[in-house]
Amino acid sequence: MKSGSVAITLVALAMAGCGSSMKVETDFDRAATFTDLETYDWAPPELAGQQGAANPQSERRIIAAVERELGERGYRKDSDAPDFLVGFVVVREEKIDQQTVLADSVLGYVSAETRMRTYEEGMLVLFVARADDQKVIWQGAATETFQSPSREEVDKAIDEAVKKILSGFPPGS
Repeated sequence: MKSGSVAITLVALAMAGCGSSMKVETDFDRAATFTDLETYDWAPPELAGQQGAANPQSERRIIAAVERELGERGYRKDSDAPDFLVGFVVVREEKIDQQTVLADSVLGYVSAETRMRTYEEGMLVLFVARADDQKVIWQGAATETFQSPSREEVDKAIDEAVKKILSGFPPGS
């Protein structure tokens, strides 16, 4: 399996477990070592298969949040000789929830009412690959559901998602 398809596979798995609050899952290569990782750079877009956010502002916020979190964990950005590459995939879908409610009437008839609710589901997948062979060794995903999200809600969700995802990196920390 190609490294980029690992991240996409995680997207598909995480999409299956959607809910009303942020859900975070991480996974990693059990054979990989993480103790030698000190410096990072951004992965090329082709490593993820697709990269980017819905708009340039969100993409910049994701990059800033990741760099802030990695910096707080003692990692340094080094474009010349990184130990690992970090990348992300953003998936955003509009979904419709349909619920049918049955009600008994006074006359003994049963009536049904169908209610529709439109909402958005956003997912951020972060991954880490070794710089030398670009093999993905760690990945994490956060899924959040919004109903007509404001810019502030999206910004808050980005910060929260990055913080929660990276709380599992490196594994065992």
